[in-house]
Amino acid sequence: MITAIVSPYSFKGSILKLESLINFAKNSGAKCLLLCDENFHATVKFIDLCKKNDIKPIIGFKYRNKVFYARNTHELYELIEAYNTEKFEHLNLNFIPENQVYFAYYFPKQKHLYKIFCNYLGVEPVENGELKNLNVCLEVEEYKLYSTQVLPKAPDNFLKIKATPQEEERLKKEIDLIKEKNFVDYFYTIYNIVNIAEKHGIKVGPGRGSAVGSLLSYKLGITKINPIKFNLMFERFLNKGRMELPDIDLDIEDIKRKELIEKLREKYKYVYHISTFSNIGLKTLKKIAFENNVSLQELKPILNLPTHKSVHAAGIIISTKKILAPIKEQVIEWDMNSLQKIGYIKFDILGLRTLSILAELEKKLGTAKFEDKKSYNFILKGQTTGIFQLDSPLGKRISRLIKPENLEELSILLSLNRPGPLKAGIVDQYANAKWKKEKNLNLDVLNETNGVLIFQEQIMKIAMKYAGFTAEEADVLRKAVAKKDKNLMKDILKKFKTNLSKRLSKDLVQQIVDIIYEFSEYAFNKSHAVAYAHITYYLSFFKSHFPKVFFKVLLKHDSSKKEFSIFELQTLGFKVKLPNVNQKYEQEDEFIIPLTLINGINEKIEQQILRNSPYISLEDFVEKNSNLNFSVVESLIKAGAFDVFNDSRRKLLSKLKEIRSGVNSQLIELSSKLFGKKIENSYKTEQSWERCDMEYSVLGFSVSKPVENFKNYLAPYALCVIRNQKLAVNVISKGGYATDGISTFKLNVPDDTYTLIFDKKPEIQRGIKKVVYELKHINSYKDIERGNMNESVILEKNNKKIKILKSRPVLDNYNIKLIEVD
Repeated sequence: MITAIVSPYSFKGSILKLESLINFAKNSGAKCLLLCDENFHATVKFIDLCKKNDIKPIIGFKYRNKVFYARNTHELYELIEAYNTEKFEHLNLNFIPENQVYFAYYFPKQKHLYKIFCNYLGVEPVENGELKNLNVCLEVEEYKLYSTQVLPKAPDNFLKIKATPQEEERLKKEIDLIKEKNFVDYFYTIYNIVNIAEKHGIKVGPGRGSAVGSLLSYKLGITKINPIKFNLMFERFLNKGRMELPDIDLDIEDIKRKELIEKLREKYKYVYHISTFSNIGLKTLKKIAFENNVSLQELKPILNLPTHKSVHAAGIIISTKKILAPIKEQVIEWDMNSLQKIGYIKFDILGLRTLSILAELEKKLGTAKFEDKKSYNFILKGQTTGIFQLDSPLGKRISRLIKPENLEELSILLSLNRPGPLKAGIVDQYANAKWKKEKNLNLDVLNETNGVLIFQEQIMKIAMKYAGFTAEEADVLRKAVAKKDKNLMKDILKKFKTNLSKRLSKDLVQQIVDIIYEFSEYAFNKSHAVAYAHITYYLSFFKSHFPKVFFKVLLKHDSSKKEFSIFELQTLGFKVKLPNVNQKYEQEDEFIIPLTLINGINEKIEQQILRNSPYISLEDFVEKNSNLNFSVVESLIKAGAFDVFNDSRRKLLSKLKEIRSGVNSQLIELSSKLFGKKIENSYKTEQSWERCDMEYSVLGFSVSKPVENFKNYLAPYALCVIRNQKLAVNVISKGGYATDGISTFKLNVPDDTYTLIFDKKPEIQRGIKKVVYELKHINSYKDIERGNMNESVILEKNNKKIKILKSRPVLDNYNIKLIEVD
């Protein structure tokens, strides 16, 4: 019998990790291994690992009752082609009868793990699949996989670009290096992708990553940011010391990514998605351990095993010639690492929802204007719902702390908007430097960030200006300290420190080295930050000048933001109204919730409902929209879309039930009037809390105002900050809800708990003399920011209560108790 390995990439339950398998084979003295999956997912990785460990790899493939195997590279590609076309019948390759092959799925003493993994994958375990020996006696040559990809050939005049006197020297340097590296066709392909997208009305982002630092990319229209204007470094993108191809990733609007790939396929024919594999993580492993009543330690051998294949979110392969690789449904079944090992060049085209939103806003409203101060107003206040990169609680908090006033500061804000810089204290350092003028390092290179190290490029510039490093050496230093690579750091840091000592004082040298070493891992790519800051600015421009249009478009593309959007609309003074089946137009100060925000209603259904309107009753609606599921109508009722008929929602739900069962409610009512027969029904008007519950069940938020339930409980008005808004509020909760008389919130808090909520009435703030906040379960000064003269916070520290004047809480949660209002 010949032993054939079934790898985990077969998804047949095998737990033979390739790395562990190779070690097992080496310890067993095996000279060759036969891999026999029913796909080629693991082929490249298997061959590579075997070669590195002096083991001869053999690739086989089981088809019906035969195990074909490739004796050389040519036959391997024949086998792959047969797999692609599913034509094995006439395959002229050596094979072994299936009954002479023993298929191994698990290592000795791991049968119980194998069965657990099979159960998790939902596959039937084989009765006997233990790896007992590695008897393989087949004559094969060494496999030499290669790339068959051919990129479009750039014409001779492709890089003949007009440049201004300011650009000439830099552009020539970039072009010379790109020619020297033989990257011209790569740039030409990217250039064509962007041109094809824009020709067909597909919005392309301003740029992504270090490619934004390339003047050539800007002049070709690949990126939209002038690197000279923002002092961006080409050397961060490409330098003589970099051997690998630089990444030029593209962002496009997500709803048109499929269309773009089809257009590329029309032009180049050989355009494919690439694969990615999902593995078992620790969280899933814990769940499996619990379900099977085994210890986590016992399951460690199956940690990180692949569980399924999917399509990579961005990566594609483009070629003008046929690709030799396993391909199914326009997807190459090798992952990114496997393809790059062989020599394939992938292109990353990422669909970005934000660009779809921006494209629609520009279509409706035109192009955003630059240097518009009003565009920063919402960011300064932390009102950043729907604003790219800043709509998280952390983004809102840091926005209010830093208060950017231009694109440069907006780039810094995006770079700091990560947990790492916040935890490391870099955010506070920059804020202090900006507002208190306290510089960390007085170096020209750090002037743009007030003496605080924020950008990766700053590390390179310090090395080049003060240590005399070349761009290549500076890039090595950047990578070494960012990754804390001891081998790389040992020599380069020593040289860096020695060279600095020749120009700067001993204390300053040590300070520079310490800061670079400590904070380099948090440093951000400036080119990327500047590009994304432009997207952030564009959205903020439209939001500040056209808030209603902005939120309509945002909610159309991203319903996950609906609750926060409704809150912000109310604080901006809009009268937010429930959906209405008869409403086609709204007043200037109104915002009618779109029908598409109701669970189960898409744009097509909404268009049909509005097209068939107006309606005079529920029965009329059902008759005109007879194709709609009753569950959709029920959701419309609960959302208040039929409130226009002045019937209670309970009554409407009862009517719907009668319509569904074929009972004519109007005949029942007529019969009752004619014969005086009392009809029992549940038409009693629902309580306000019921309306809130109904709205929450189908919208995820409530617009109804159950103020009557708070008549005896309304607390004083207070000035507070919640969800990053400085707003006047009522503070009270009852029956699992809280209200300020304008907005209603469903909160998991006890009755009569002080809770901070929205109110849109800023004039109320005038009557407040003093407000004191107490923070519960919080003991960090980082949760407090500077407040007004009339605000203060009581903070518990070391079991003692400390009162901090001129401060307010910054938390985006409800663990804040108002304890005093004068």
